[in-house]
Amino acid sequence: MMMKAKEKEAEAATAVWWDINRCPVPSDVDVRRVGPCIKRELEKLGYSGPLIITAIGILKDVPHDFLRQVYSSGIAIQHIPLDIFELSGAVLYWTWDILPPANIMLISNESIFSSLLETLCKLGYNVIRSIFPDDPQQAASASPSPGPFFLWESLLASLRADAMDSEALQEDKCSETGESALLCEQCSLAVQGFENFTTHLKSKEHAEQGRYYQNNKEQQKIGRRRRRRR
Repeated sequence: MMMKAKEKEAEAATAVWWDINRCPVPSDVDVRRVGPCIKRELEKLGYSGPLIITAIGILKDVPHDFLRQVYSSGIAIQHIPLDIFELSGAVLYWTWDILPPANIMLISNESIFSSLLETLCKLGYNVIRSIFPDDPQQAASASPSPGPFFLWESLLASLRADAMDSEALQEDKCSETGESALLCEQCSLAVQGFENFTTHLKSKEHAEQGRYYQNNKEQQKIGRRRRRRR
């Protein structure tokens, strides 16, 4: 049984981070329905405050049309150059501006990010569980604190059965703050307009910054290995 939001959290801001690399959408699911469906499920749990959903991941191999559909539904998009560290950093960066009470949900393989979720709980944030895959035993054992959750696999199942027509889909967007953000963490750049964003991801400048970023990370790894040997 899903737990309802507590009074102080019900009207607080909610940030949903969707790890699109680890939690892809099957071909039989209309990706434009993901954001609105997440919004409706959160409302069922009692969350009525400002909501922002961000699809985050390494986007260089994600199809252009897929990203366009995600963005058209009101979901923000954020490219990160590497994986776990950068995704965790993006979530923690959000907490610099939004203090508790606030709600955070990370749609990913939660065991990988268990330390991040535990840290958020200790800082006073309400973590809404989104256990992946749909496994009640994992749901019971993986949660660092009791709280509300809904399951990603169950969400996808509801989307497959969703009879929402295309007209309603256009009106039912998840964004409540106007145009959603398009961010390239690799280049520390906020881009205006989806076409400009995808053009940037294919640009020479972005590729060069990626090589610099990778080289810098490799140098840091080498430095850490040398310090351990001393």
